[in-house]
Amino acid sequence: MSSTVLAALATAGVLGVTHAVEPDHVAGISSLTSEYGDSRLSALAGACFSLGHVALVIAWLVVASFLLDRTAFSPVFDAVGTAGAGVILGLLGATMAVGGLRRVVRTDEHEHGDLTHSHPHVHLPLPGFDGHDHDHDTVSYLETGLVGALFTLSPPVSMIAFSSTLLPDYGTGVVSLAVLTYGVAITATMSLLGAGAGALFGLTRNRSKTFHGAAQAVAGLAVAGLAATLVVDALPSLI
Repeated sequence: MSSTVLAALATAGVLGVTHAVEPDHVAGISSLTSEYGDSRLSALAGACFSLGHVALVIAWLVVASFLLDRTAFSPVFDAVGTAGAGVILGLLGATMAVGGLRRVVRTDEHEHGDLTHSHPHVHLPLPGFDGHDHDHDTVSYLETGLVGALFTLSPPVSMIAFSSTLLPDYGTGVVSLAVLTYGVAITATMSLLGAGAGALFGLTRNRSKTFHGAAQAVAGLAVAGLAATLVVDALPSLI
């Protein structure tokens, strides 16, 4: 394998890493792994997110390079993808924030003689509270992959352009290797992002249930804020 091909594969890997660490991807993976509290489960969730994402990236590459034979798209495509990611991210952020607030403001039961009643209590983030257990099965991971795919509604222009420069001189074999390298880089990076987010939320869960909830609420609001900026930035191209 020539040094030029190796350089091309290295470039594809760098493009994959930089694509994976875009803010909306980091926020999406963090919001999906906030309930796990475990780096291994969160890494798996990040990998599932990436696989759905990569599948649609490859679909875009095939359509753009082989069916349409084009590397440029109307700005509307990017705006639609950005707005779509913003809406999905907003839902994820809101869900995470609400889930966190429910941990901070909980409904406790008390007995008074023969009567039992419940009412909300506000708990400060102090040690001594356990979080809820959550089951994670094949369906939940498939849903995570679907969410990852929905973050690729706009074409990956940089990789499409890069592939188009390789195709005339090196053919489909090298382009396929470059796309594979790109996909592996995305998957590895998103898995690491998931593991990191899971480890951080695991630390908050180990401290207390309420501290975990407070961390989720703050992170959820931050994710929702990022989502709002994405939608606002995309609107001028859509109207």
